[in-house]
Amino acid sequence: MEKYPIQNERMFLRSPCINICFRIIIEGIIEKNIIEEAIKNIGIRHPFIKCSVEIDKDNNSWLIQKNGSSSIEYYKSNEMEWQNWFIKNDNIPFNLSNETLLKYCVITGVNTEIIILGHHIIGDGIGYFNLIKDFLQALDGNVDLTPLIPPFKKEELKFKKTVPLNFMVKLFSKSLNNKWKKSRIKFSENEYLDFFDEYRKTKKPNVYLFSIDKEKLEKILEKCKINGLTVNELISSAFSVVLMEHFKRNDFELGVAINIRNELVSEPNKSMGNYVSGINAKINYDLSNDFFSNAKTITSKLKEQLKNLKNRHMVVNFLKYFDSDLLESLVYAAYGNCNHPISKKLAELVGERAKNKGLGISNLGRHSFTEYKNIIVDNIQFIQPAFPKNILTIGVITVSDNKMNFCFRFNENEIKTEDIKIICKKGIELLV
Repeated sequence: MEKYPIQNERMFLRSPCINICFRIIIEGIIEKNIIEEAIKNIGIRHPFIKCSVEIDKDNNSWLIQKNGSSSIEYYKSNEMEWQNWFIKNDNIPFNLSNETLLKYCVITGVNTEIIILGHHIIGDGIGYFNLIKDFLQALDGNVDLTPLIPPFKKEELKFKKTVPLNFMVKLFSKSLNNKWKKSRIKFSENEYLDFFDEYRKTKKPNVYLFSIDKEKLEKILEKCKINGLTVNELISSAFSVVLMEHFKRNDFELGVAINIRNELVSEPNKSMGNYVSGINAKINYDLSNDFFSNAKTITSKLKEQLKNLKNRHMVVNFLKYFDSDLLESLVYAAYGNCNHPISKKLAELVGERAKNKGLGISNLGRHSFTEYKNIIVDNIQFIQPAFPKNILTIGVITVSDNKMNFCFRFNENEIKTEDIKIICKKGIELLV
C-alpha cells in the first residue's frame, strides 16, 4: 500500500474551510460509462485522489492509497442545481481517515456539468487544475496513464535557492515546542466534527460567482498594457481599493497565493499535491490620488514582497520547525474554543487570529480548452477555499480568450451577499 508524507500542510489538515472545487461544463450529454472510465483512469494518473489520511504512532501524517473509489452522484438538471450541491457537500467534513478526499457530481441536461470537490491536503489550485486537464483528456479518450507521483523524499521540503530564516527563529520554535510538550493537547475526531459544525453554523461560508465576457476582458488587457500592470496586479488593486472604500479604511492586508513547484529541489511538475506558499503586504489607499496611482503603489508593495525569496518562502520555512500537534491546534485556537496559550500565540504569529481581516487572491491564469477531438468544453470555474483569515477570498481563472471567471468566497456573518454584489460591481467598473 503506497503512502506519501504530508509535509507542509499539517496546519490545514483540520481547517474548517479548506476545500477546492472545479465546475466543468461540456457541450451535450456525456454517457455515464465514459465518465466513470475517465474517473478510473485519472485515479491511476493521480494516486492522491485515492488516498485517505493516517497519523502513525510517531505522530507523522501520511496520505495512504486505498482501493476504494470516490463518491459520484448523478442528477438531471431539473433535480439539482450545481451550486446547491456544492454548498451542501462543502458543509460536510471529509472523514479523513476512512474515505478518499474527493467527491464528484454529474448533472445532465442540454449539457453535462461535472463538479469535482476535494480537500486542499491532496492538491493546491494548480494541482487540481492538473487533475482537471487530465480528466478532460480522459473524457476525450486520450489520457496518459503513467502515474504522476510527487517526488517525495524523507528529508524536509527544500528549495533550490532560498534565504534561511534567522537562527533566532529556530531558538524561538524550539522554546515553543518545549513549552507545548509539557501541556500538549490532541483533538479527537468528535471534537473536530463539533468544531467544524460550529464554525459552519456561525460563520456561514458562502460563494458568489460572476464572469467577464470577451469584450470586457479585452478592455482589462488593454488597461494593463497602458499602465504597465499584470492582470493579477490590476485585479488585486481594484478589489483592494473597493474593499477599503467599503469598510472606510485606508489600509488593508493583501495576500497572494504563490505557486512554488518550480522552486523546489525535486519538482513535482504536473502532479497533484500542495506546493503553494503566499505573500502578504500591508497596502494603503490615498484618497487624494486616482485609482491607477493607488494601483501602482499597491503593486510596488506586492513586487517588493514577491522579489524577496525570504518572504516568498517564509510560510514553508517557518512552519517546518513546529511540532505537528501544535500546528494542528492553530485553527482551533484561532476559530474555535481552544485557549491553549501556545496555540493562540502561534496562531497570532501566522496571521490566523488577525483582528483586521484582509483580501486574498488566487489566480490560476489563462488557459485554453480547445485541443479535444471528442468533447467541447464550454466553461471551467474555479471555486477556491473561503480562507478564514480573509474577509474576502477571490479565485480567478481565464478560459481561453472568451471569459474571465471570478469566485468570491466569504463568511455571511462578516459580510453579506448584498455587500458582495456592490463590491463586485464597483470592482468591475475599475477593471474595465
